[in-house]
Amino acid sequence: MTLGAPPPDIDAFAAGAIGRSFAADPAFRAAFERHGPGWRWWTATLRDEAGVLVAALPGAVERRFGGAWLRLAPYGVPAGPLFAPGLDAAGRLAAAAALWAGLDDHVRRAGILGGDLAFTRPAAVDVALRPRAGLGVERSDAAHVIDVGAGYEAWHASLRKRARQQLTKAERLGVTVGVDCGAEALAAVHALHLEQVRRWGVRDVRPVAFYRALLDAPGDAARLWVARADGAVLCGVLVLLGGEDAYVWWSGSGLEARRRLAFPYLLSRVVAECGRGIVNLGFSGRQDRLTDFKEQMGAQPVAVPILELTPRPRTPYHALLAAARAAARDWRSRRAAAAAAAVAPASAPTDAPGEAEAGAPA
Repeated sequence: MTLGAPPPDIDAFAAGAIGRSFAADPAFRAAFERHGPGWRWWTATLRDEAGVLVAALPGAVERRFGGAWLRLAPYGVPAGPLFAPGLDAAGRLAAAAALWAGLDDHVRRAGILGGDLAFTRPAAVDVALRPRAGLGVERSDAAHVIDVGAGYEAWHASLRKRARQQLTKAERLGVTVGVDCGAEALAAVHALHLEQVRRWGVRDVRPVAFYRALLDAPGDAARLWVARADGAVLCGVLVLLGGEDAYVWWSGSGLEARRRLAFPYLLSRVVAECGRGIVNLGFSGRQDRLTDFKEQMGAQPVAVPILELTPRPRTPYHALLAAARAAARDWRSRRAAAAAAAVAPASAPTDAPGEAEAGAPA
């Protein structure tokens, strides 16, 4: 296994790899490198005897105060690992074992002070593809996903009567929804998002330039769905499409959106138009209101295993640094979750504290 800057063939490999998420998309990496927190993007890779990639794990290295953290899931995104589609079950097991062994060796030698990884399928459902004890401690969270494999009409019919009535009422109240990746629409939705996160007590907000870079990237890495009424933007969601699933990752919603039931209607159009069999609504920070809302939209909870890397400090200073960072992160997460629980409306967006903004998977 090698670990370093993304190799030239990683994009072609990731495009067809099993387990890919939008984090493996070159557009996401480019936006992160230009407008992220300054972490260095890296990739752990495993090749066969012919030099062909068979497994990989994207991530970033955060360096601060003389310490290093492996951010296997920068911004809390699901990261992998990725496997070549031609590998059979035995091949995946062997590749995963070699990948984790190499990563464990690197963590020890480099004195890595922590990090996290949210697994994607197939490792998310197959324990044998995940690392054994030693590399880190595994915890679990619950994301909510909408299965559209049987088609939009089947999903719509599966909703409760009240949920279907809300969608119809939103139309009667003049709400219209469409994809709009323009600068004005992005600025309006981002402004709504900023109002929300201020109420939640979150300070670390990704700049609008990050989302602009995603929307401007070649291909179909991301789209912005926007709900309007009487010419005004009510709410919007940025959906990432660079992986196997559609990921409703970031959103902004105002009070008028709640009155007109715009947000549920907006999500229904995403489900209808995104072109994916799975629409992931992310995590809810264990907030009952968000969970109830997602389940009203037909989303089902799916357990997501998350690996917290074991700190490997090489000096007493690094041990204190790792402990201080862990304590600060826990405090921020609890504070943000408490603030969001106090103000989150029933039609709240999915990107609440406790998810991407707070550092946990979203």
